[in-house]
Amino acid sequence: MGEDELDELRAEMEEMRDSYLEEDVYQLQELRRELDRANKNCRILQYRLRKAEQKSLKVAQTGQVDGELIRSLEQDLKVAKDVSVRLHHELENMEEKRVKAEDENELLRQQIIEVEISKQALQNELDRTKEALSCLTGGNMPVTACQISFSLTA
Repeated sequence: MGEDELDELRAEMEEMRDSYLEEDVYQLQELRRELDRANKNCRILQYRLRKAEQKSLKVAQTGQVDGELIRSLEQDLKVAKDVSVRLHHELENMEEKRVKAEDENELLRQQIIEVEISKQALQNELDRTKEALSCLTGGNMPVTACQISFSLTA
């Protein structure tokens, strides 16, 4: 097992890590966009609630209820329900995406651990090969990767 293979393994690990980080950044951006939409919907709902409270206060003060006010309150209630249902669905979707992202992250963590173990095994094998070649050369000469590669092919 040569240093070329070790370098290749390192490159694969870095590529896997970069891919993992890119996916995390993308998922975080998507979750932030969804959170922004949910916050916007909450602000709309809060605005409509304040309007309904003002209308309710007006009714309480005057004791008069007109048809337009009732229709307006019914419309506000319908919008509030729609926004609430939409927010509920968005929260469910975000939760599903979060769980999926956690599962994918765990899988990637396991793959990184496996690659680290393989890397260590390759490094150990390389060290043993260098030591064996050093013994063969009488220990007088440091053994380089080129010598190992040349010795293994010769």
